Amino acid sequence: MKPLLLPYIFNILVLIPVGLTTLLGGAAGWRRVFQDKFPESAGIRTISGSFWTVIVIGSLVGLFHPVSMSPFLLIQVIYNSLWLGVFVVPLLVRGRGGEVNWGIAGTFLFIVLTYPWVIPWGKVFGG
Repeated sequence: MKPLLLPYIFNILVLIPVGLTTLLGGAAGWRRVFQDKFPESAGIRTISGSFWTVIVIGSLVGLFHPVSMSPFLLIQVIYNSLWLGVFVVPLLVRGRGGEVNWGIAGTFLFIVLTYPWVIPWGKVFGG
């Protein structure tokens, strides 16, 4: 198996339940995914669920076209890095780590640390 397929498989396995629960599960789905760490809002819930469902769809396409979909993985690395840096790190610095959803933070950290190793950078930037 090509290493580039692994992020797509990981995305599918993790985000089918998370994306669909967030998108279609209503307030109960939101609470299940976010463990009551963030207030529920129909608008934010559907934006998050829609985005994660798009990642699932892109990952399904990536199984068949892994190189051409690899910029999609870079988008994940960027948005996960931003969330960790803008939300999680400041909470940790202020001693408020209990407000962090560690399931999401751990998954995002895994993506940030592993996906860059398999992204074909030369092809992403037109080399």
